[in-house]
Amino acid sequence: MTLNGVVLLSSVLDFRTLSSSDGDDLLSIIYLPAFAAVAHHHGKVKGDLDKLLKDSRDYASGEYSRILLQGSDLDEATRQQTAAQLSKLTGISTLLWLETDLRLDPTRFRKELLRAEGKVLGRFDGRVAWADANKASDYASYDPSYAVAFGAFSTAMLDYLTSDLEWKEDSPYEILTGRVHPWKWGRENSIVNLSDRLSSAMIENPNLKVLVLCGHTDLATPPTGIEHSFRHMLNLPAPQRAAVHFDYYAGGHMFYLNDPDLAKLHTDLVRFLSPAK
Repeated sequence: MTLNGVVLLSSVLDFRTLSSSDGDDLLSIIYLPAFAAVAHHHGKVKGDLDKLLKDSRDYASGEYSRILLQGSDLDEATRQQTAAQLSKLTGISTLLWLETDLRLDPTRFRKELLRAEGKVLGRFDGRVAWADANKASDYASYDPSYAVAFGAFSTAMLDYLTSDLEWKEDSPYEILTGRVHPWKWGRENSIVNLSDRLSSAMIENPNLKVLVLCGHTDLATPPTGIEHSFRHMLNLPAPQRAAVHFDYYAGGHMFYLNDPDLAKLHTDLVRFLSPAK
């Protein structure tokens, strides 16, 4: 089927942007602006959000990435300065940034930002903060932003199946489950990256437009990850690149649960779907 438009909502194209391994610092670079946005929401970082996001993006893709690339060759003075700057952007203590070698795992961030308040942050939406279920651990043991939506989603789906589709189902509807595994990605011994498929589709169909929707406080698929993927579609011609539009929202992975974001989403989708004049 030939499409003339694709909407990507809180998406990931290259799974390397969400995973970390020894010697690969991409995840640290990708997550820094999301850490900053979440810290700002919780009042751990003050000032203008737009400026904070710009500063964190510029720092992540510039000086921070060059520093991480040095690995164990990094001198102590620069290490201390970097930890202080990361603390300023994220609200996480300089000491912890030093302890983690300037590389903070997202699950550790979710645990640490509000540790003093006894709260843990959501993965799908870092704005959600509930009581910490395991204070002895250094990592978040559950996702409150999943817990807050699970019951409503499951109930709504079962009501739709029975009332609208007249499908009788006594089992609970599982919105996420580990029983649908293993996924078949069509990749053997490699990290899934679908960037080439999307860029090929856009090249083969010059009329294809893409709308990318991202939530600033999404700690599952942060906006910087898919931005990175589009920047690295090096074979994408300028006219096709101009057909890609990004829109951003205050919420997280499911930003449409936030009423102001839902209203903005409606406006953005209508604009994207309307015929060009």
